[in-house]
Amino acid sequence: MKKTIAVMACLVITMGAFAQTPEKKEESKMLRKDIKAKKAENHEMVKDATKLKIHEAKEEHKEAVADKKAIHRHADNLKDMGVHHPVQRAKHQIHAEKEAKKYKD
Repeated sequence: MKKTIAVMACLVITMGAFAQTPEKKEESKMLRKDIKAKKAENHEMVKDATKLKIHEAKEEHKEAVADKKAIHRHADNLKDMGVHHPVQRAKHQIHAEKEAKKYKD
């Protein structure tokens, strides 16, 4: 009797842990997209600033700031879910994806 109760309790805890996994994956995917977008916006901003297109550079800067806020929002959510250093982890994953594409051919 005690064994069945213990086994049932373990199964409930395990099912609860697996139920949270898709949320983490989706949140980390959005974080990676935000990091890529911020990097692209910063690149465009610097390119516009060097060509003295100040108005366009300001618009790119506003978009980069919005991406930065989204990064922090997603990182906070992932930290609440128990992920350690989510931003660094996402940057490493992005780098690994680029390296895999480079050597895939």
